[in-house]
Amino acid sequence: MQSFIKKYSIFLILYIIFQPLLDALTGGMLRMHMDVTFGIFIRMIVMVLTVFYILIYLILNRNNKKGFFIIGYFVLLALMAVISLVINYKSKTLFVPSLEITTLAKSFYYPIMLLAYLYAFEELAEDRIINRFFPKVIFYAINIVSLIMLIAHFTNTSFSSYSYYKLGESGWFFAANELSAIVSISFPIMIWYALKKLNTGTRIYYWISIVLAIYSVLLIGTKGSFLSIIFGTGFALLVAIVQWFRSRDKKLITGIIVLLALTIGGIAVSYPAMAVSRTAELHTEMIHYKKKQAKTKKGLDKDQKKYVETNKTVSYLLSGRTIYFENAAHNFSKANIAQKMFGMGYATNFKKVKDAKLVEMDYIDILFQFGYLGAIVYLAPLIYSLIYLIGTFFRKFKYMWSFKWSMLVASVALGFGMALLTGHVIEAPSVSIYFVSILAYAMFNARLLMRTNEDPYTIDVED
Repeated sequence: MQSFIKKYSIFLILYIIFQPLLDALTGGMLRMHMDVTFGIFIRMIVMVLTVFYILIYLILNRNNKKGFFIIGYFVLLALMAVISLVINYKSKTLFVPSLEITTLAKSFYYPIMLLAYLYAFEELAEDRIINRFFPKVIFYAINIVSLIMLIAHFTNTSFSSYSYYKLGESGWFFAANELSAIVSISFPIMIWYALKKLNTGTRIYYWISIVLAIYSVLLIGTKGSFLSIIFGTGFALLVAIVQWFRSRDKKLITGIIVLLALTIGGIAVSYPAMAVSRTAELHTEMIHYKKKQAKTKKGLDKDQKKYVETNKTVSYLLSGRTIYFENAAHNFSKANIAQKMFGMGYATNFKKVKDAKLVEMDYIDILFQFGYLGAIVYLAPLIYSLIYLIGTFFRKFKYMWSFKWSMLVASVALGFGMALLTGHVIEAPSVSIYFVSILAYAMFNARLLMRTNEDPYTIDVED
């Protein structure tokens, strides 16, 4: 059994590398209009196997109190999900079992995988196996994403990020928002890995991967990913400047500062020619067009009127999500008490499947899906992790200015931020695996730091 735990822990880490391939296969299958995709099928199988892994881990560690608490949490979560299904079966105008159950299955992915990665890091830390695999797997996974993006771009086989503008590319990945979130959350980890490798001063070729990742983001054309690379690179530059004042050997850190500054300059120069710049211009043009249309006999429909009346910056950043929020909030306000407590399930209430719209802001979608009680239970692991990491950040502030800690902080912050800004983070298995693995890694390091009162420097990128 212990051998299984060790091997499965290694599998969980290596599993991250295969995510881009699963997503590319999923994109191809969706292009062929296949309802059940290979990617989600594999992820659900892994999720089920991971449940057994967690149970075996708890049994072998014989921590009855901890095991009882964890099993109790998942039993409570499952019970609330069943209650929600029963309530919505009786209450919703249109209840589609396949949609409701599929959505719930995807929702369970994040808490199961978060716990599994925490255990995997604990298992692999003792003999430092963890250093051989993490964050290397994140670095190589995003390299695969960049490679697929480039091949799709130069073979003219990409999906459009914004089909209505015919702008932006998502390579062979079907969902541009999910791709955007993946690269955004992982980008600071890539910077950490590359800069650690650059410490020898001779491996500048690692930075080529950073440039390719940035180019991929500029191809995607989404606002969230663009802001994320600016944030990640800018924060790394700030950390490098702080390290320059602290360091005795200033030669290497000066080179890193120059490299980061040149990278930011390159992004600024490239911006006007890329899709993300054009989408901003087209958004402004569309607002002007809609305002002119409002003065004609045809006028605007209810949703178009809301969109035009929303603050221009807010409507651009949230891409019209305020409209979906208002519609979903209206449905939620009309729901019965049971639905408000346990949720309205997928997309609140709708008369036709084609009318079902998510807000695409994770915390809000989770509130409407699970209700007040359900959302608290569902988000409890994330809330606990966030509070713990914020506490660690301020209590151990002097340690936070290494590239490892600063980029972990940046990555986790982007994960929580992207969940609000673009959605498709917490409840999208293709994205949540990056988020929860990085979050689990940050939690594992934070616990070691708090327990020993020393920075766990042995848990780092392997030279």
